[in-house]
Amino acid sequence: LGPVYGVRLHEDFTRWMDIMDAISFDFLGLTYPDSCIGSMRARLLISALWPCAAFLLIAAAIACHAFAQWLLSGRTDNLRRDLVRAAQSRLIYW
Repeated sequence: LGPVYGVRLHEDFTRWMDIMDAISFDFLGLTYPDSCIGSMRARLLISALWPCAAFLLIAAAIACHAFAQWLLSGRTDNLRRDLVRAAQSRLIYW
């Protein structure tokens, strides 16, 4: 609040924010300096989209695991039913 608006709050109000400073989801800032990424628009776009990409990557990994398990099980009667059942069991009991 201070650097942006020039306002100083009492320590009782800002003490709980120290925890948030320790937890950072800025993985891009940990790997590359800000000047190497490009414009602020590109940095904001990458910072906003990396959780979506991580979610899609995890979902694809679960689907591939279910497909591989189905292929190795030897039951090739009903592909759709078996894959849906395996994927649901992974998502529900994960």
